[in-house]
Amino acid sequence: MAERIHHHLARHVDEGRLRSAIDAAERATSGKIEVILASHKRGDMHRAARDAFALNLRNLPERNGVLFFVVPSARELVVWGDAAIHDKVGQKFWDETAALVSEHAKDGDLTAALAHGIERVGRELARHFPKDTADKQT
Repeated sequence: MAERIHHHLARHVDEGRLRSAIDAAERATSGKIEVILASHKRGDMHRAARDAFALNLRNLPERNGVLFFVVPSARELVVWGDAAIHDKVGQKFWDETAALVSEHAKDGDLTAALAHGIERVGRELARHFPKDTADKQT
């Protein structure tokens, strides 16, 4: 995540807190969660999220990656899940998660809002894609 946050965007989030939230969520799952902050909106948010996902999470063998694609300046975000997790939770889950994060972000703490969404996504990833025993030993 840190390598995908431009230094001038880092003021919008606490990278350490986000990394901790992601690490906690990923402990119980084979899934992967990424957060990308974009400097500005270019066209359709869903297309931008899909393109960012393709660049960053497309090679997961279980197709269980999730991307939080955020444009702080536009106050917009999309939560995008790969095919396998999407098949389990459906579009409604992604839309609800994005709405939940957006609602929490209105308090002015984007980090806490994203952490809340990451926790929610992590629970679903763990339920559908639990980390296997071999992974827990490493």
